[in-house]
Amino acid sequence: MKIQSAPPNWHVAVNIPVAVIWIVGIPFAVCSFLSIPLWWIVLIAPIWGFLTGRITDRWLPQLTGPLIDKLFFTIGGERKPLGPLTPESEFSVETTVALVRLTHPDGTIEEVLWDDLTGIDIETNALGPLAPDVFWVLHISKRVFPIPQGASGDDQLLERLQQFPGFDNEAFIASMASTAEATFEVWRRK
Repeated sequence: MKIQSAPPNWHVAVNIPVAVIWIVGIPFAVCSFLSIPLWWIVLIAPIWGFLTGRITDRWLPQLTGPLIDKLFFTIGGERKPLGPLTPESEFSVETTVALVRLTHPDGTIEEVLWDDLTGIDIETNALGPLAPDVFWVLHISKRVFPIPQGASGDDQLLERLQQFPGFDNEAFIASMASTAEATFEVWRRK
């Protein structure tokens, strides 16, 4: 069972000052060390922030997140089960021996036979958490069948997809770390 992390304001309270130190503190230290006039920080800091934005955007939260969570739970923060993703959990996916069935929030039902499947991709985007940001994309001849990850029943879908011979678990793991627009090919019919 997945456990939720510390409240978002805890992460913001740590990550913003650390990001400011990274973006301003390093140029300040370099200017001091190289005896460059400190007013150059006004020019250097934005350039440094732009060039290292991926570090403060992606890697900083991954580095500080576990420490913040540990501190939160050590001082008595309540551990609660992680709730379902919204709006993803409003979709329902059902797998059978012969097919996969997706029920949309509006009640529309789509089905795909496993025998018609020609490929499986995982597509990621940067829209989360306000919109679905990770999709299983099932390829059927000339059309695609997207299923949002986090849909009710997607654990069984993953188990079924991993049974396809040659399913690329490494590409699947890489897709779970992606926060940008990307497509990961995990299986193709041979």
